[in-house]
Amino acid sequence: MHKNYLSLLIGMIFGIGILFSQEEIDSEESATEEVQVEENQAEEEELLEYVEEIPGGALSGFGLGFTGSVGFVNGEFITDTPVGGSLVISTPYGFKLGDGLRFNISIAVGSYTGTALDAAEGTGVLEDLDLAPMVLGVGGNLTLAKFIFAEGHVGTVGDGTGIRGFAGVSLERIMKRSLGLPVNILVGGEGFISTEMKTGYNDSYWGGLGVRLDYSF
Repeated sequence: MHKNYLSLLIGMIFGIGILFSQEEIDSEESATEEVQVEENQAEEEELLEYVEEIPGGALSGFGLGFTGSVGFVNGEFITDTPVGGSLVISTPYGFKLGDGLRFNISIAVGSYTGTALDAAEGTGVLEDLDLAPMVLGVGGNLTLAKFIFAEGHVGTVGDGTGIRGFAGVSLERIMKRSLGLPVNILVGGEGFISTEMKTGYNDSYWGGLGVRLDYSF
């Protein structure tokens, strides 16, 4: 009888040990699964950064940005590199170009002032010529992983056909995701090319450092 109780007690102890061991294994597996799920969710969020957002209003997806630039390179025709700014209207219309790369259509309107050297009529003496090139173009931008930004517009620069370009880095991850702000800052280089900077004159170009502030509706 004592032997039977002893055997039963040993069996119960052995069974309880197996039960606790199984619970520990299940607990470790559960913790591992939770970590794996969190990692998968993080990867999915990174890959789905450019999934279209559900429209929240008539202006949802549109953006308004202002780029101010100070030029420091220019063609021979220009003496004082133009300074000024461009207003850029971004639209939600566009398409994806692979993972993390997206193209969006936008419109740019800008105004700049500078000077050039011109030979005075009948004298051949060089004198300052005021420049006030306007910029109007349609194009779009490419954003890679919400960090590398490149934008181009084709239209008019000055009195001729021209191209405006802007490329740099976006601080969207900091401004929007970390700070929760509806604005974004971009820093980079801005350049312009024109077939006729001023009526009756040759083609020229200029470029400089640009800083842009974007607001998303």
